[in-house]
Amino acid sequence: MNNGWRLIWICVLFTACGRVTAQPQQRFENLRVSDQLVVNHFSSDPERYESHLVITDVEGAGPVVNVLLYSDDGTLVDQDFFFLSTFGKVNYNPAERLGKRVFSGSLRIISDGGKIAAQYWQFYRDPDLAPLNTALPASEGKGGRALLCQHFVSDPKVDASLYISNARGDSAVTVAITFYLDRGKQLSKDRYTIPPNGKIAVHPYEANEGIIKTGVAYVEVRGFGAITGEYWQKAPAENYQVSLPLEIIPVRKKDWW
Repeated sequence: MNNGWRLIWICVLFTACGRVTAQPQQRFENLRVSDQLVVNHFSSDPERYESHLVITDVEGAGPVVNVLLYSDDGTLVDQDFFFLSTFGKVNYNPAERLGKRVFSGSLRIISDGGKIAAQYWQFYRDPDLAPLNTALPASEGKGGRALLCQHFVSDPKVDASLYISNARGDSAVTVAITFYLDRGKQLSKDRYTIPPNGKIAVHPYEANEGIIKTGVAYVEVRGFGAITGEYWQKAPAENYQVSLPLEIIPVRKKDWW
């Protein structure tokens, strides 16, 4: 093999190795680790359950973290800040600052330097309701233009909700939510407007006019803006509750509207 071909093979191998070593970093960036995070659905009802927000320093930067509590209509209700120890965490109960107030809103977590991760935990005080305890990771706070809910249930016996938050604080955002059956047939579609820093709750059973089905839901920004979201599903009769962040996905090329 002459020197020219040897050089070409070396370049090919170097490029392939570079791609292989770059993949883990790409996967890491796709995790819910950022300098801005959001818990789209936070509720306070101290008589029924306690809630905890766990925030962790993942880069060893020891950042100052600001936690902003917004009502569903986007009003700033409370804010607090924490100094994170290097590779440490804080365990924060947002409901403590609200007293005994029953409240629904969202939590935004902002780091002044260094990436963080966060989780939201909710525990029922009644031991008989322990199966309804739930936890979920915070979503990337900058959001995206399209979200995917891979599974929803439309059933009067199931308390299911899509919680969609406006990732921006300077303007309202309009979203289109389209529900599909498992086999891909469109079930319903509608538009909603979310105020700055606010959130909406969309219940599949109501949105689909009382049809009992399961399927997939797409949430897409119409015009400008960015969104984040979660899906919560609870069935007390079956003793379970699940809560999951919605996936940020590419905008669909075909205009389904």
